[in-house]
Amino acid sequence: MTRNPRPNRPPPAPLPAVAIIAQDKGGEGKSLTALALADRAQLSSVPIGIVQVDDQGRLPLLLGPDVVTIRIDPRLARRDPSAELRAFTPLYETIEQTSTVGGLTIIEFGANMASRGALWAGMVDLDEELREMGTTPLIITPVGATAESLRLGARAAHAFLDKLPTARIALIENERDGLIQKLHPASDAAAAYRDEIVPLMAGATVLRMPLVEGASWRVFEAAGVRPVDVVSMAVSDIMALTGLPKPEAKIARGDIAAWTSVVCDEFDKLIRFDREAGDDA
Repeated sequence: MTRNPRPNRPPPAPLPAVAIIAQDKGGEGKSLTALALADRAQLSSVPIGIVQVDDQGRLPLLLGPDVVTIRIDPRLARRDPSAELRAFTPLYETIEQTSTVGGLTIIEFGANMASRGALWAGMVDLDEELREMGTTPLIITPVGATAESLRLGARAAHAFLDKLPTARIALIENERDGLIQKLHPASDAAAAYRDEIVPLMAGATVLRMPLVEGASWRVFEAAGVRPVDVVSMAVSDIMALTGLPKPEAKIARGDIAAWTSVVCDEFDKLIRFDREAGDDA
């Protein structure tokens, strides 16, 4: 994926902001994006509110009980369509509370949930509400180097762009399955990129999420440990937590530290986390 040259990249968005993470294909890095955003905000002591619209997500395991989980019951929604819209009320309350303290609201929509969230956003005129709060809306879509990921990612992004016309969009290339720029030009994935993603890139911030070398993240994710905490963990603690021998524990910590550094630098292109420095500029 061709990234924005620095002169054309939109400036980082000011706080308060709401980051809507949407991708209709599962397993494309939505939860990892939400987790990394929360870690980056924590490093700058930015207040955060976290909402997960999915009953199978992993954020409560990694971020604790303060995650607001919204579960949509399809059977109830068929019997009472308004019940589905009422289920999103805690999402609005979280945005309002976090915006009041100048923070970042992170919302992860599970696979196939983007259209429901976008419908609610339109019904409550969320775009106007966010303007009145002084809150910047961000639509963040992680995509991988497969046709399905690219097409379903674009579908999720468009669902929210239609209801939040003032939102900024960020496309995150998840490099786990390879680089988009290395796709064969005649492949279905390359066609999906040209047809679905390239039109979204005008005015977008394009970021990268590198592969975690050696699949080191798996052992920490299974233990419910956040990347930002891994970086500062003692090697002996990592050994006790994961069962890894000392050399492998050091390598795993180094892999996570390198990944976290890159991802935090990428998010700094999207959001102005250092509020005091931004105010003094």
